[in-house]
Amino acid sequence: MEQQDIYLLIARHFNAETTTEEETFLTDWLQQSAENRETFSVLQEIWTTDKVQDNEIITAGLKKVKYKITASRRRVRYMAAAAMVAVMVISCALLFYRPGSSYIAQTSLAGQVLHLRLPDGTLVHLAPKSTIRYPAKAGREIILEGEAFFEVNKDAHHPFSVRAGKLSVNVLGTRFNVSDTAVSLVDGKVQVTVDEKAYTLTPGRQLRYKDGRYYEQVYDVDDVTGWASALLVFRNESFASAAAKIEKMYDVKIIFSDPETATHRLFAKFSNKPLTYVLDVIKASDNLDYTIKGKTVYISGIK
Repeated sequence: MEQQDIYLLIARHFNAETTTEEETFLTDWLQQSAENRETFSVLQEIWTTDKVQDNEIITAGLKKVKYKITASRRRVRYMAAAAMVAVMVISCALLFYRPGSSYIAQTSLAGQVLHLRLPDGTLVHLAPKSTIRYPAKAGREIILEGEAFFEVNKDAHHPFSVRAGKLSVNVLGTRFNVSDTAVSLVDGKVQVTVDEKAYTLTPGRQLRYKDGRYYEQVYDVDDVTGWASALLVFRNESFASAAAKIEKMYDVKIIFSDPETATHRLFAKFSNKPLTYVLDVIKASDNLDYTIKGKTVYISGIK
């Protein structure tokens, strides 16, 4: 687990939102080193403080964390980077998760697309197995874990912002898809900040993270945002790549009988169709067969 994820996990622990598995992971992490336990102690002190305003809590707390991290003479460059992550992540976590912050959390289940109307009027389509946190009132600062498609209600006086992993997206009114690895603009205009560098996107452009770097490109709207309306689009796509989309939409696991079946190229478009319909079309067009057992789909070639 990356360091920024540890900070968010600790924040969720303080707000009693962690699962049993996450609590076990956190316990193991605390037992790994005295440094981990010291970090936890500092954050706990910040979290429980209620004598000053939030911004004062954050400023004081981040100074403690940054000093603790950079005080070590070992792995200096790594620790300096960790301090920067702490400044970015903890500031958001303390604002969004500390007790009494009046933020609401919504989580979608596997295979479920959750459609939400935020207090400010913005419509959100939350992808399967994703979590969004937003102000109970009409605030417009959002934190996202997973993926979502936003139709932002325009308000020139109150910009809308989304933080997803390292990505920070700022808009006035627009439609865009965001995950922790990509921002894809449908219409309007957005500014994306990542690693202290700002990118301005225009409609039809996508900022994507891959192999340790970010780059801008043209993207296919149906391919990226189709999940929000139960649309599956495969344009000369390998079955292995398509399988990931099918798994996410239908909450199944796809297993290929041999590597060759995963390399088949798919050309198809499905709008709100059941899983068996999708598999039957692929089977007929690509000389493949399938078997469903529970939530597992086994793909094989026809001899």
